[in-house]
Amino acid sequence: MNQRIAYDRAHDDAQRLARRHERDLHWAKERRRQQEREVVAASALLASSRWALARRTVLVSGSLLAAVAVAAGFASASHLPAGWLLLADAVAIALAVTVLICATVALAGIRSRRAVARRLVESHDARLSHTQYHIRESVHTFIDAHAEVVNTRPANVA
Repeated sequence: MNQRIAYDRAHDDAQRLARRHERDLHWAKERRRQQEREVVAASALLASSRWALARRTVLVSGSLLAAVAVAAGFASASHLPAGWLLLADAVAIALAVTVLICATVALAGIRSRRAVARRLVESHDARLSHTQYHIRESVHTFIDAHAEVVNTRPANVA
């Protein structure tokens, strides 16, 4: 008994459409999970104190400034000629300014991350409802597409 299945282009198209809708549904669900992770991270960022966030920047900057001051002190105590002493002072001032600029940028970055986290937490409900809408639509279109796959399934031909 040799059975052949007739080729049905409508069935292939329905299967392709069903796979696309299934990918859309998985994407919407993954997007919701990603949004939940972002909100958890933003809430944790907002829950931590400002000092806890800035502590490392302040400590590293203070340590670098102290190291620059010690190096400048050694340079002035080593009885260098006037030209070299002037160069050592200029390098120390340049390094100190660089450290202060980097610390300011890092602290501003912390402040902006907290502002973004605050906006993210505030807009969570609107974003969640929008994602839920996409999930609902994807579920319905996937179910419809799957029904179309079943309805266009080719009959077995003997």
